[in-house]
Amino acid sequence: MSGTVASRVSLSKRLLLAAVLAAVTSIVLVPGAAAGNFDEEKMGCTGENPATCATGTVGQPYSVEIYLVPPDGGRGEDFGCATFHPAAGFPPGLSISDEGFIHGTPTQDGTFQFYITVQYDKEPGCFKPASDDQFIIKINPGVPVLPKLTIGPEQDGVSNGTVGTPYTLPMTASVADPKTWSISAGSLPPGLAINPADGVISGTPTASGTFGFTVLAVIDANRSDTKSLSITVRDPLAITPPAIFDEVSSTAHTEVGVRFITSLAATGGLGPYTWTLTGTLPDGLVFDDTTGSLIGRPELPGTYRFGLSVADSEGRTIAYAGRIVVAPRLAIVTKRLRPGKVGRLFRQKLRSTGGVAALEIGDVSVLAWRVKRGPLPRGIRFDKTTASFVGIPVKRGTWVVMVEIVDALRVKATAAVRIVVAAPPKPKKR
Repeated sequence: MSGTVASRVSLSKRLLLAAVLAAVTSIVLVPGAAAGNFDEEKMGCTGENPATCATGTVGQPYSVEIYLVPPDGGRGEDFGCATFHPAAGFPPGLSISDEGFIHGTPTQDGTFQFYITVQYDKEPGCFKPASDDQFIIKINPGVPVLPKLTIGPEQDGVSNGTVGTPYTLPMTASVADPKTWSISAGSLPPGLAINPADGVISGTPTASGTFGFTVLAVIDANRSDTKSLSITVRDPLAITPPAIFDEVSSTAHTEVGVRFITSLAATGGLGPYTWTLTGTLPDGLVFDDTTGSLIGRPELPGTYRFGLSVADSEGRTIAYAGRIVVAPRLAIVTKRLRPGKVGRLFRQKLRSTGGVAALEIGDVSVLAWRVKRGPLPRGIRFDKTTASFVGIPVKRGTWVVMVEIVDALRVKATAAVRIVVAAPPKPKKR
């Protein structure tokens, strides 16, 4: 019986001890159960349980250093043993470090009331009862952080312009707020201007060159941005034909068998240039698409129409429509004249075929004739302007003279011409 009673007494003591420990634990862990170890004044807080600490602002760094009251030894001794545990209601964005700092950047405004519990390690020389205290931290609304203004485009997004061709360069911005645009340094190409309302650079360039400038965009006193850019303006792309092509008709004259070599030059834009041929060239001529040259010897007479286009390295294109007229080869067709008679007027005209007269290529002169070799009958002369033998022969006989004709292309043709002068008729008997 006594053993049973003893066992019951022992059990009752253990239950009572467990209940006491549970009660103590409950007192330690429940916020507000026991204040004591926080030095609010040294922390910069006012009042006690709750203690009101410094006010913070959303978006701005915040910190409060936690101190424990003597006789705990202040920081350095106690903080190696203590840990800090904030309860519900702690300001969002803040935290407590192992060294006892409330710090962080608040993310929400309002008045936050919460408990912080300090607990100690159970190591010898550290353990002491846990304690807590209530704190209030007010967080004011922050000033909204406005997005930074960044303008563009970058230099590699700027296209080159052409004199006489409309040009547009829209400026870009990372913020849609209304802004004022201007050129703060340098200058735009002549003929271009910037729209102060939307930042579009536009106009028709009037001069070639590379022009550097700085664009300024302003939203308000706190938000602005600049961008340094340059615009290169090229001269217009053009095809310049050689003098052999008439400026009005774009026609070149040549003849069969005559060497034809000429180049059409590209100017303006930016090389290298790429040439393309369309239409038909005379048989015997070829086109060099690297130099824009026409080379060869035409084989057949006729009129040939062709087109040339050229593109530069920046995508500009220009076209030229031309015509080549190929004449038959120059030749003298009159080689024997009608006989003349002594004492009678002699007038005989030479004829030629083919060739290119100077008149056809814009000169006022015509084909050039001359007697190249051989004496003429006495009394007869050669009229170079009409290619005619004219006069009154005074002596009978046969003469062979060499005549020559030269056309506008310096092509020459020669022929031996036979002139016969007969005796005058005998007078009739009466």
